[in-house]
Amino acid sequence: MLNKLTKALFLGRRRFEQAHTVLLSKDWRLKNQFYAPRKVFFKQYWQNVANMVGADLDDVGYGLYRLRRAGKTTFVRQGEVMLDDRLTLNIAGNKPLVHKLLNEAGYTVPGYLEYDLSTIDKAHRFMQEEGGNFVVKPARGAGGGWGIATKINSYKRLKRSSNKASAFSDKLIIEKELSGENYRLLYLNGEFIDAIRRDAPIVTGDGEQNLRALIDKENQRRLDASEPYALSPLTMDLDCQYTLSDRGASLNDIPGTGKQVEIKTATNQNSRLENHSVRDELHPSIIDYGREISKVINVTLSGVDVMITDCTKPLEESGCVVNEINTTPGLHHHVLVFDKNKEVDVGSRIIEHILDIQP
Repeated sequence: MLNKLTKALFLGRRRFEQAHTVLLSKDWRLKNQFYAPRKVFFKQYWQNVANMVGADLDDVGYGLYRLRRAGKTTFVRQGEVMLDDRLTLNIAGNKPLVHKLLNEAGYTVPGYLEYDLSTIDKAHRFMQEEGGNFVVKPARGAGGGWGIATKINSYKRLKRSSNKASAFSDKLIIEKELSGENYRLLYLNGEFIDAIRRDAPIVTGDGEQNLRALIDKENQRRLDASEPYALSPLTMDLDCQYTLSDRGASLNDIPGTGKQVEIKTATNQNSRLENHSVRDELHPSIIDYGREISKVINVTLSGVDVMITDCTKPLEESGCVVNEINTTPGLHHHVLVFDKNKEVDVGSRIIEHILDIQP
């Protein structure tokens, strides 16, 4: 009993210390700078949706908007909508549990292990047994790529990334890093709505500034843009540092004029320039596969993340592996795409569904 209490106190204090460090970090302050442009974007987004579905939109404060039509009402907050119940959201937010349920249902998931700071040696043994690169994530709660680090291939990297991730969750997960490209498949009540390929964020060299300065410049460009093309900053976190390091580069490097450099492996912070609509390119068997995956936890609105080597081939030839099921998928990803002609109005489809199913 005493050992359990000691462990709980240790983890609680470490998590508090890590969370305090995060809140004071440059990355977190930068994230807060994007609050205003995100608010402006989603206000206009939901106003457009309201116009399309013939609803009235009201700002009720606290970041919430109310849509009303023919005596029916629903609320939205940025990319969040009122669809799935709290239990479903909690299940989907528990990454180890989702992997377990998917595995039991016969779906291929990356090799993984749940651990915490007190059992980090267990995670290290898992790395040694499996070999290769790994991803460390908060096991619960975090979104938007916060706390995620890729290219974990040493005990030093494991320890650093685990300490960072523990600011967001006391439980952590380590996964085998998958090869292929990142795809988000969006489903509403089992109906396929859209799919995007999310490429890694890049910056372009000018032959004078180093990568650190180029990232700062890109973040300012995102903030100053009259027409939003990204709703989050590029952070120079461990994912950034390890991605560059594995390519023999660093934030101090000065890329040549016109040279494009992928600065992260995780795709959560990319922009319109790296988001590509592939709705019409996916092989039907992959679409069906994603639909069946979303049924495993009975989720109504789901963003199914998969890694694929070739999305045009049948499922068994595509190298498709499921990574996550998101119950609050970033709807803006389907609007902020490289080819504006391929934007998909997912918001109005969702609101129509919500209002139609109300008594």
